[in-house]
Amino acid sequence: MELNLKMLRASKNFSQDELAEAIGVSQTTISSWEKGKSVPNAKNIYELAKLYSVEPTVIFNALFKQKT
Repeated sequence: MELNLKMLRASKNFSQDELAEAIGVSQTTISSWEKGKSVPNAKNIYELAKLYSVEPTVIFNALFKQKT
């Protein structure tokens, strides 16, 4: 199974609201990222990687595979 943004968030037991607050975006933004309607900017990719304790490339890969 391929990782996606929702799986990464769930693996750290964050709700969309909690994650949004932690990185300074709205819950709607998190939802849009998870649905593939938009993508996080470089700063937010870095913040997600820090929170999830993964390399930023893991986030990039999750975003790319989500689109296919």
